[in-house]
Amino acid sequence: MPMGMRLRGALGMAALGCVLAAAGEPDPAARELARTNEEMQRLLQERSYEKAAEVCRRLIHLAPHEAGPHYNLACALARLGRTPEALAALEMAVLKGFGDPDHMRQDEDLASVRNEPRFARCVRKAEEAALANVPDYEPGAELKGVKTLEGAPEGGLRYRLRMSPAATAEKPDRLVVWLHPAGGSANRVVEPLAERFTKLGYALLVFTQKEWRYWSPADVTRLVEKTLPAVAKTPGLDADRPILMGYSAGGQAALALWQATPGAFGGLVLDAAYPVQRTPAGFALSPLPSDPAARRTPFFVLVGAKDSGAEVWRKAEPVWRAAGVPLTIRYVPDKGHTWLFGPKEVDELAAWLEALKAGKPSAAAEPPKANALTP
Repeated sequence: MPMGMRLRGALGMAALGCVLAAAGEPDPAARELARTNEEMQRLLQERSYEKAAEVCRRLIHLAPHEAGPHYNLACALARLGRTPEALAALEMAVLKGFGDPDHMRQDEDLASVRNEPRFARCVRKAEEAALANVPDYEPGAELKGVKTLEGAPEGGLRYRLRMSPAATAEKPDRLVVWLHPAGGSANRVVEPLAERFTKLGYALLVFTQKEWRYWSPADVTRLVEKTLPAVAKTPGLDADRPILMGYSAGGQAALALWQATPGAFGGLVLDAAYPVQRTPAGFALSPLPSDPAARRTPFFVLVGAKDSGAEVWRKAEPVWRAAGVPLTIRYVPDKGHTWLFGPKEVDELAAWLEALKAGKPSAAAEPPKANALTP
């Protein structure tokens, strides 16, 4: 996939994250931003560059502080051979905070302007912006009985791995990958769970230095292509089919990864995330992926009974169960769109992980009657 295409997805992911992170009904402005961005992506994919440029200008009006619309305008104008205008848009993108010089150098959409002196100046300014906006590294506390390893693979996401000191090649820990919500790592909330996970034979991977506002396509690429292969080399770790665990926007990222390659993951743990997709009429229930592996992927889902996303899951639940998906779902009473892992829910997750480790995900598929909230 062209580098420019991956970048263009970032604003769409961010807009979707903003919509899904809010409790209650989606914000109309966020809906319009998501719809317009999807229109822009479609036009660029269809090589309708003149129309794409018009839509980019609408996006600039809708999101005046975002660098992405300016960058994509530069791409469309460069494809049209309108060099001075393309370079002006690129300069504005850098001024608004675009800081990925490597992407600019490789983006085939900008090939026609790459030899221009103004392009070189944009690259230098993007390099300066990148250096000025490196996120702070987040240290972690020591955990009793837990082995901690850290790494920073070239081109990947810096990480911290929490695993059992007793894990071996013959008896490895299975990998759980934490996908953070929009706005923060939430590592201080999730990392203490490693003390429980390691006793069950699971290791926990968190990220310690990245842009926390969203999961961009570039973030996902760095995770899948660089970080996970590096982590998989850890002695005593089984990272063959990791379990994705995500909250809010992180849960949406987990669902997107599963929908793209369902056979690559051993399970999903979701808190306040929903199987939805964007349609011309708004958000709708996502269909199950056609890959048969999707029907074999175990799910552990928590959703607040007062969360509007609970209605999405109530519609999805009978469809997924009928399709054979091993689904464990809890509608947590009196809760909205929030972190739902209280002591009771952690115990339930532990039981689910034990069943998964034993190769019996279907045993955990049906929630106990006393713990389920009747729709």
